Amino acid sequence: MSVSIYTMTHVPFTPPEDPIYIPLQVGRALHDDLGYQGDDTGDTISALNPYYSELTGLYWIWKNVNDADYLGLCHYRRYFLNENGTLMTKADYLHIFSRYDVILSRPQAGAYDYRTVYSRSHDVRNLDMTGEVIQELYPEYFDTFQHVISDTSCYIGNLFAAPKALFHAYCKWLFSIFAVLETRIDVTGYDDYHKRVFGFLSEQLLIVWIKYNQLSYYEAPVGLIQEKAETISL
Repeated sequence: MSVSIYTMTHVPFTPPEDPIYIPLQVGRALHDDLGYQGDDTGDTISALNPYYSELTGLYWIWKNVNDADYLGLCHYRRYFLNENGTLMTKADYLHIFSRYDVILSRPQAGAYDYRTVYSRSHDVRNLDMTGEVIQELYPEYFDTFQHVISDTSCYIGNLFAAPKALFHAYCKWLFSIFAVLETRIDVTGYDDYHKRVFGFLSEQLLIVWIKYNQLSYYEAPVGLIQEKAETISL
């Protein structure tokens, strides 16, 4: 069984030596080629990277990768760790998948519900519009969405891995919602950080999809391998 974990990056970095980790440059349609596989080939939304962040890479994997049994997404500095606190190997992934349907990052638990947390950093109207679109397209998911944004657990980074069929099913669901949201969310006046609205909105939608479909999931610890590229540059 093959495992491909795509490592999203927008900066040069030192990839893990383990060949299951494949660097993927996101937003390459808008930037210089860093020498990695880019998300601007085949069926692509690379040019939407300022709004979708690492999700342009997720879309590219969904539409263009067919040679792996298990697919995953991590970041150039943020990776899943095994029980020993080291980078997950192929054997680690396959062991977990023998018991669980999906791997995702361990959530952060706070004192406030997610909607409140989101409203403190972002325009909460966009989160509410997401619920409205889910109610229109997938009304059966709406109660789960409401439960998730009322919970105090926060998932960050869009890190996850799954068998190819589940990976594709989630992407189909997620991007169909965002296709509608694109026509309703106005990012005029947003700075570069807040323009990444779809990348932020998706962070909780994965657990909505998992819980509604009653999938088993393993919440893995996540390790930071290096500082953010912007911090190093500064």
